[in-house]
Amino acid sequence: MLQAEHIRQFISTWIEVRGDRVMPTSSEFGPFQMRPFLPNIAVYRRAGKGRYKVSLQGTGLVEAFGFDATGMYLDKVYPEEVYADLEVLYDLLFSNQYISHSVRTYERKQSGELVTIEHVMAPVSDENGVHDRYVLLAYNVPLPQRPRSDPNRTIALGNLEERTLYDPHALLPVECVATTPRDDAAMQESLLSFKDAG
Repeated sequence: MLQAEHIRQFISTWIEVRGDRVMPTSSEFGPFQMRPFLPNIAVYRRAGKGRYKVSLQGTGLVEAFGFDATGMYLDKVYPEEVYADLEVLYDLLFSNQYISHSVRTYERKQSGELVTIEHVMAPVSDENGVHDRYVLLAYNVPLPQRPRSDPNRTIALGNLEERTLYDPHALLPVECVATTPRDDAAMQESLLSFKDAG
């Protein structure tokens, strides 16, 4: 179940704006609709086979990372072994327009406190309806805050606890290499049920 209220609001807005289409356009789901979430938003664009570029990273995520990845390619942001997993995920997302929901744990380096990072990724098209970007929203429950002098480039990954990819039409979980094992009941749970979760 989604934990962060902002995550539920984000998904609810995305579903409302896109209507009966697979995804909204960037003008329909742009800065105005994303305003409440902007500090914790990142936007990723496909820049060729196996390459993905960060076109926007919100200030909250900049603080969490300790650096601003805006304008950078993801294969330059993450270590090679970490990016290999991300490349599989993003290839699946961009090829199928899946929606992604992840929960990760992260142990703060200085305090040893274990925190939870929750994020969703939703596809957005250009004005011609061509899928060209993903919007990621990450929220702490709580989000680790990293001093800029001590960046941790794997902070957005942490230890994966659960990740589910959803079919963009049916809004049901997709069984694939990027979805972590879920029981039969969980595989029947629609993303829409998350929207109304209390």
